[in-house]
Amino acid sequence: MENLKVQFVTTRIPIEKRRANLFYYELRDSEVDNGYTIERFVLVNNIGSLVCNKDLLGEKNFITDTELFDMNFNEVVDLYKVDEV
Repeated sequence: MENLKVQFVTTRIPIEKRRANLFYYELRDSEVDNGYTIERFVLVNNIGSLVCNKDLLGEKNFITDTELFDMNFNEVVDLYKVDEV
């Protein structure tokens, strides 16, 4: 995905703190292997959030960490201010 920027955050970002121009996903830890999935909302096994400048999922319910890394993104620290959480 061209010009994709992502920021990993170690907490769940509350809905009221989210900006309309960004996309927010939650990370679910895998109980089976060392990976994780990226989903719109995670009720259990939440290990953080992912903030992006583009929609990652489209019509999908989730993607894997492997699928994310295949997207050739730039990891940044300035999409979301962590101290706002």
